[in-house]
Amino acid sequence: MSFEVTIEPLGQTIEVEEEQTILDAALRAGIYLPHACCHGLCATCKIDVLDGEVDHGEASSFALMDFERDENKCLACCAIPESDLVIEAEIEEDPDSRNLPVQDYQCTVSRIEELTPTIKGIWLKIADADGI
Repeated sequence: MSFEVTIEPLGQTIEVEEEQTILDAALRAGIYLPHACCHGLCATCKIDVLDGEVDHGEASSFALMDFERDENKCLACCAIPESDLVIEAEIEEDPDSRNLPVQDYQCTVSRIEELTPTIKGIWLKIADADGI
């Protein structure tokens, strides 16, 4: 089951799949929400839930305090919708920006090269590279 999440102030609506976080769904839809650690520890992705219910997941009680949960705040990197939502995030709107959704590709590893003793370079060959 999926839920619709409307992101204010953009007014855009995205679909969030079951067990998917709000942040992951937004990024996959090409909408940048501020974030940093992606583990519920830093609070960079803190948003307001204007309407609907979320499961707070693994959000740290230091990054998202109990009183903030009571004020309908959540961390987008951990929060999973339990209903359709309307959220508000601090997003800088740029009229010239383009939202580029994440795309998945099938590929094979074509080469692995040792760049340093602790870093390896991995080259991927995309199966359907048309339009890239």
